[in-house]
Amino acid sequence: MQFTEIKQNYYGSVMLWLILLTIMVFLIIIIGGLTRLTDSGLSMVDWQPLLGTIPPLNYSQWMEVFDKYKLTPEFIYVNKNMELEEFKFIFWWEWFHRFFARLIGIVFVFPFIYFFLKKYLNKFFYKRFTILFCLGLLQAFVGWWMVKSGLVNDPYVSQYRLTFHLMNAVIIYCLLVWTCIEYYFFKNMRFISSFNSKEFWIFLCISLVFLTILSGGFMAGSHAGQSFNTYPLMNGKIIPDDIYLVDLGILNIFENVVTINFNHRWLGTLTFIFTFSLFSYLIFNNFIKLSNKIIVIVLVVLTFQFTLGIMALLSNVAIQYGSLHQTNSIVLLTVLLFAYFKSKLNAG
Repeated sequence: MQFTEIKQNYYGSVMLWLILLTIMVFLIIIIGGLTRLTDSGLSMVDWQPLLGTIPPLNYSQWMEVFDKYKLTPEFIYVNKNMELEEFKFIFWWEWFHRFFARLIGIVFVFPFIYFFLKKYLNKFFYKRFTILFCLGLLQAFVGWWMVKSGLVNDPYVSQYRLTFHLMNAVIIYCLLVWTCIEYYFFKNMRFISSFNSKEFWIFLCISLVFLTILSGGFMAGSHAGQSFNTYPLMNGKIIPDDIYLVDLGILNIFENVVTINFNHRWLGTLTFIFTFSLFSYLIFNNFIKLSNKIIVIVLVVLTFQFTLGIMALLSNVAIQYGSLHQTNSIVLLTVLLFAYFKSKLNAG
């Protein structure tokens, strides 16, 4: 389906809105990662969709929220010596994370209503943004569902819920990026390519990056990144001891920090080798029609991502490397999505 119903005189307004939404979702993924890296996610023990936008305004209110935090497992078992000023630091991270998420909802809903009333959109947008709206609502509920997992008995959030929260955010982001590209080129493009098509090779790269990001969610949720700080060996071995615990069975993949670390580093390595090999080959044999500029950008971002992953491991997941590693993973996903779209466009 083409965008024939979209008039040029308001094309720029809709495009600007789409780009703004995409950038904001990109930023919320980064903010969420920093909230995790600073161990700030459990500082707000209530979920108040409206009143929660108002932070504590005086000493009395600060003590009230701090006293609530003192009842949580995280304070009791991890931060029992925390003072009010230290609490404020983690509180502000989580507050800003939630505030920015609400801001995305406002930027989504109100312009959409305006464009709808002005008849600036078409059926394509109604379908696409119905999906995005549902995913956005799901994301809000999953966010609180994730936080709740660390407020009862365990001082840490569930790695399952954290990874689901990350996965949903990445899906929303990819959908927005794809919509932006489609609208820019005025071309509605089917996302999944047939197995026999040449573009399917790039689709495999995107799938591998997506899976690696999800395995990174389990790394973050289980703190597995701190378990081995060498690369490529783990405790002097390619396959470390305790990679399989009989009691866990298949759950070793999701709950054994040794297995989680092993899977993420080698899935990342496989993704790097496969994607680097494919795009390097395209420089000499352009069987998938892409400009050399796009190919080089993918190779540079990919190499930077692999380097950041190693640096994050070696530094015991220092905040700067951990955050950059996550940020660049989304950048890599973005450039691959653009390369994938252009390959399909050129093939058509």
